[in-house]
Amino acid sequence: MSKFMFKVKNWTEYQPPLKSYRNVIWIKVYRKILDDYHWANLNSDNKATLIELWLLASENNGKIKNLEEICFRLRRDKPFIARQLTQLSNFIIQVGNDSETERTRLAPLEESRGEKSKRRVEKSNGQIQVITKSENEFMEFWNIYPKKKKKKEALTAWLKIAPPIQPVLNAIGWQKRQRDWVKEDGKFIPHPASYINGHRWEDEPDEDLINF
Repeated sequence: MSKFMFKVKNWTEYQPPLKSYRNVIWIKVYRKILDDYHWANLNSDNKATLIELWLLASENNGKIKNLEEICFRLRRDKPFIARQLTQLSNFIIQVGNDSETERTRLAPLEESRGEKSKRRVEKSNGQIQVITKSENEFMEFWNIYPKKKKKKEALTAWLKIAPPIQPVLNAIGWQKRQRDWVKEDGKFIPHPASYINGHRWEDEPDEDLINF
C-alpha cells in the first residue's frame, strides 16, 4: 500500500532539526500557544491527539507516515484518527495521497449530509424509536450547554438550521469562560434556541476569558 503522508505546519520554525548523530526524544511546546485562536477552538481530544502527532512527527522532521501507522502508534481506530485529522487541519496538512485513507477521512463528512444516518433506540416499554443523526448531535449540544431552558424550541431550531456539531462544541468550550456567561450565575447566557438561531458558535472569543 502506498504511503499517505502528513506534515506538521511550520515544524522547522519551532522544532530542533533531526540529525543522524542525535536522537531527538523531545519536542518544544511554546507558551504562546495559549493565545492561539485555532488551539483555543480545539476540544480535549483534539489537543491530546495533536500533541501525540507532534511526538510522532518528531521522528521524521515533522512528517508522519500513513493512517495505518498513526492508528497503530496512537492505539486508536481509523474513524477516530480520520476525524481528528479533519479537525486538526490548521495544524496537520496532507502532503500525499492514499485512496483508502481518503475514503476513511471522507466517511464522517458523507455521513453528516442529510438524515440518512439513523440509529434505533429501544424504549423500556418495548417500543422502537428511530433517532436521527441531527437529534443525536442536538443532545451532544444540550448536554454541555450551561442553560437548560425551552428544550423543545431549541430542538426545533437545531433541526431547521442543522449547525455543524464540532464547531458548536468547540465554541461553547471557550464561551463558558466569557465574563458575561459567568457573572450573576449565568443570567446572561442566551437561551439555547436563541444561541442556535443566532449562529452564536460563529462569535469571536473575548480577549479576557476567565480561567477556572
